[in-house]
Order: sequence, then C-alpha cells, then structure tokens
Amino acid sequence: MSVTLPSPAPAPAAPGTRWEPFRHLLTDQRADCLRQRELALSEAATAVPDPVAVRRAATLQRTVEEIDAALQRIADGSYGVCTDCHGDISSERLEFRPHAATCVACPQPAS
Repeated sequence: MSVTLPSPAPAPAAPGTRWEPFRHLLTDQRADCLRQRELALSEAATAVPDPVAVRRAATLQRTVEEIDAALQRIADGSYGVCTDCHGDISSERLEFRPHAATCVACPQPAS
C-alpha cells in the first residue's frame, strides 16, 4: 500500500523578491539623481549663483529622499502599499513612478 502525501506548500518568497526589479530601478535612478545633483551644484557654485541650478539641485535632493524612502519600504515589506489609504498601488503607477508612496486616488504630496 502506498501512501501519497500532499506536496508541501511552496515556500514563501523572500521579502522583497517581488519588488527586486523595482529595487534595481530605484538604485539606478538614485545614482543618476546624485550625479545630476552634483552637476547642478557645480553650476550653482559660480560667482553669481544660478537660481535654476539651485532649484534643480533641491528638486533632485527631494527625489533622492523619496527614492530612499521607497527603498526602505521595499526593505520593510511595505512597498506597493499606499501610505495614505493603505490600499495597493497599481503596478502601472510604480512602473511610471517607482518611488510613489501613494496610489492615484489619494492626494499627492506637494512637490
């Protein structure tokens, strides 16, 4: 008599595995933002500071901070969840804006 045992449930994926492509994309975007910010800061560091370069450097710094927050959400398992309503953020939104913290239905933070 042979006994058939049910196959074991598949092991859950390691945390962040689902979001690994986004983690790589965010890491690349962060490096690019930092390079662009350094260029903007060097442009702003002239005898007459360039206000456009100063503004661009500040905007890039905010983007780096948003990317860092998204990377932290991947690490703690909350990536892809709206920080406002706690619903899912659509994959389309994350593909367009991988550091998005909110879904499209929730008010977007002021830039």
